[in-house]
Amino acid sequence: MTVALAERATLASLVARLGGELSGARGLRVVERLATPWEDDLSAGDLVPLTRARAASRLASTDAVLLVTPELAARVPGRALWCHPAPASVVAALLGEVARVPPVDERSRALVEAGAVVPTSVRVGAFAVIRAGAVLGEGCRVGAHAVVHGGVVLGARVVVGDGAVLGAPGFGWELGAAGAVRVPQLGGVRVGDDVEIGAHATVDAGTIGPTVLGAGAKLDAHVHVGHNARIGPGSIVAAQAGFAGSSRVGAGVLVGGQVGVADHVEIGDGARLAAKAGVIGDVPAGATYAGYPAVPRATWLRFHAAGRRRR
Repeated sequence: MTVALAERATLASLVARLGGELSGARGLRVVERLATPWEDDLSAGDLVPLTRARAASRLASTDAVLLVTPELAARVPGRALWCHPAPASVVAALLGEVARVPPVDERSRALVEAGAVVPTSVRVGAFAVIRAGAVLGEGCRVGAHAVVHGGVVLGARVVVGDGAVLGAPGFGWELGAAGAVRVPQLGGVRVGDDVEIGAHATVDAGTIGPTVLGAGAKLDAHVHVGHNARIGPGSIVAAQAGFAGSSRVGAGVLVGGQVGVADHVEIGDGARLAAKAGVIGDVPAGATYAGYPAVPRATWLRFHAAGRRRR
C-alpha cells in the first residue's frame, strides 16, 4: 500500500520541518510517496517507515528512503536512512497533510431536532440524529447514523464516529419484591474539548450527575462507557473495552483492547491496562496491570511462567 504525499518535498525540507537526521541519503532527493515495507515496487521516491526489525532483511537492497529509529539503523547498513526518534510521529504528520480535507456537512439528510444547539461550524453526517437538549461545541463532527441524545454537552472539536450513541439511558435498575425497576438516568453526558469517540461506541447518561469524558480522551470503536463513569483527560482506550457504571479512569491512562473495568473501580493517572485485562479492583497511578483478575504485569508473567514449568 502506498499513499502519495500532499506535496512533493525534498528530504532536507522534511527533516528541517519534522526533525531527525539523514544518513546515506542526499537531502535533495525528492520524496513522493509513503509506502509499507511489503511493497514489491519500491522506488527512490518512496519513504518507507521501518518499525520492526523483522522487515529489515526485505529492505536490504531497496532504493527507497527508510524512516527508522537510531536503534534500527544498524539493521540496514548502506541504505538511504532518515533517522528519527519517533518515526510514527513523522508518519502521522505526513498522513495528516494528505487527509486534510474539510468534512462534508450533510445535516440536510440528518435529523436535528428543534432545541438542539448545533453551530454552523459543526459537520453532521447523513442520517445522524441530534435530539433536543443536546449542545455541540464549535468544530464538532458527528458521523453518519450517530445519535446524540438530549443532555449531552460536547466541547469544541469533538469527533463522534459513525453509529456511536451518546446519552442513552444508563443501565440502572433497583431490585425489589416486584422485580427490577428502572432508575431514570437524567444526568446526561459531558465531553471535553478534542475528544474522539470511535464508530459504534456508546456512552451512557449518568443518573444524577453526568458521565464524563475528559479533554483529549480517545475512544476506539465499540468502546462502552457506563453511566456515571469518568474517563480522564488524555486517556486512550482501544477497541471493545468496557467501563461499568461509576468506574473512574484517571488522566493519561492507556487501555488495551477488550479490557473490562468493574463498577466503582478507580484507575490511577498514567496507569496501563493490558489487552483483555479484567479489572475488578483499584489500580494505582502509573502501574501496569494484566490478566484476569488483573494484577501487576510482573506478577501475571510470573503466574504464567510457573504454570508452564508445571506442565
